Amino acid sequence: MMTISQLKMFYLQNGIEVKPRKDLRIYAMGRKHFFQILKCEVSDSGTYSCDAGDSSTSCNIEVYERELVVLQGLEDLDIQEDQNAVFVVEISLEDVPGEWFKNGVRITPTSTIKIRQEGNKHFLLMCNVRGEDSGEIKFVAKHVECTAYLEVEELPLNITNPLQDKVALERSRAIMDCSVSNPRCSIRWYKGSNVILPSERFEICSEGCYRKLVIQQVALDDEGTYSVQVGEHTCSAKLTVEAQSLLMVRELKSVEVVAPDEACFECEVSVPVLKAPVWSLKGEALQQGPKVSLEKMGMVHRLTLRQTSVDMNGLVEFTSGKAKSSAKLHVKCDP
Repeated sequence: MMTISQLKMFYLQNGIEVKPRKDLRIYAMGRKHFFQILKCEVSDSGTYSCDAGDSSTSCNIEVYERELVVLQGLEDLDIQEDQNAVFVVEISLEDVPGEWFKNGVRITPTSTIKIRQEGNKHFLLMCNVRGEDSGEIKFVAKHVECTAYLEVEELPLNITNPLQDKVALERSRAIMDCSVSNPRCSIRWYKGSNVILPSERFEICSEGCYRKLVIQQVALDDEGTYSVQVGEHTCSAKLTVEAQSLLMVRELKSVEVVAPDEACFECEVSVPVLKAPVWSLKGEALQQGPKVSLEKMGMVHRLTLRQTSVDMNGLVEFTSGKAKSSAKLHVKCDP
């Protein structure tokens, strides 16, 4: 004969048989049979019955949704640019997810926006905010919501570290630099009244609040007054360019030829020269022509006199700035 503990029991919810699952346990201990619902949901509401064949029993279960309320709401925030904005909401239930919105648009996490939940507290962190981040911040969890306003004050635009007068050696690199109050503000560079644009020689750099103008291979005509404009603020400074010392590395040597052979004079200076040097013979300046060849190869300068004659005997001179060199030309007659 079957004992009570050996009876096959069926459990039904609203007439539908219920089987054990992760959140539902059905078990027996002696003559006691248990039907246990773990973490009840509203959907668990209904009429439950236990059918043991010749006998059955039933009951009603009504599951009410827990009341969700805001325990700590959002607070308006007024901060300056580049600071971090932190919003905190505390609700009454721990296992309820929430969403954040800015001006009605859902906020998603990025490298500068962090969203996290710790128990029943929800956090929104906005790093290095900008002026355009101002707006309404709203938190929504199920049917409850709360809002606050984020006001981001733009950093004032001014020059915190003005330009300083600089001295640069010709053909070196010169740097004019300053600092501004806002890393995102744009500035304009001038030489005199002329706007400076980036080029092979002029490099304009921005590093945070630091601004600099780099001039490559400074020339003498780069000397002048440089200025920057930031909003309504300006500052200026003077760049002085010192010419490189020009020295003779290899002097001219006297030349003796037989007319009408060519006579060639060559010398070398310490630095390249932009302005053409002056060659002279017997005190008279020489010009490029059929009988005179003037050449420059880097820092080497060459004079070639074609179809020499006896009346060309005299002193040959090379002059470039303060650098000078001379040698004698001796033309002999063809015997």
